[in-house]
Amino acid sequence: MKKHATKLIVLALIFMTAGTTAALRAQETEQPRFRLGVYFEGAMLNDENLTSFFGHSQRNLFGFEASVHVLYNIDVWGSYRIYTDKTKTTLYEQEDKFRLNMASLGLVYRPIVWNRIEPFVGAGFEFYSYSEKVEGADLPDTSGNAFGFHVQGGTYVHIFKFLSGKVFFRYNGVKKTLTDPLPDGTNELDLGGKEFGAGLVFRF
Repeated sequence: MKKHATKLIVLALIFMTAGTTAALRAQETEQPRFRLGVYFEGAMLNDENLTSFFGHSQRNLFGFEASVHVLYNIDVWGSYRIYTDKTKTTLYEQEDKFRLNMASLGLVYRPIVWNRIEPFVGAGFEFYSYSEKVEGADLPDTSGNAFGFHVQGGTYVHIFKFLSGKVFFRYNGVKKTLTDPLPDGTNELDLGGKEFGAGLVFRF
């Protein structure tokens, strides 16, 4: 009796696995291969030395993204955006410009694919390059690179077969150890932070 029940359970598991795999493969064939998008976001850096000096806790910027569907509901995803800020020095009122090039590369998983709504989660790596320059000052420019990670979540909202809206939230963890201390006494530049926004994605 036990052997018979075990055989039935094994057969049921085999059929369930085969059915799930077939459903995923059928779903995969219906999905677009590529996605290209543009978005508008609010970006908030963690480092209080930067935000207090330049006077902005949040900057609004445009970003670009691209992804390729690789397996079932998993995409390889990449993004690029530029964070800039500026202020004037207190003594000579020279313009101090800060620029942060932000590139992301990771995986996005879409657990549920509905007709209109397609939520997603993702994780990956962050590659940053930063620079600071004081116009007209006899000072060396400051520049460097930093590396970290990100996690994100959001949803696609399908408008047409080839076009979707998108809302998202992303958290970045990116830190850079400096040789010289910052104004608050630390020697760690915290370029990580939060990003949230919306955009349009073309699917084909």
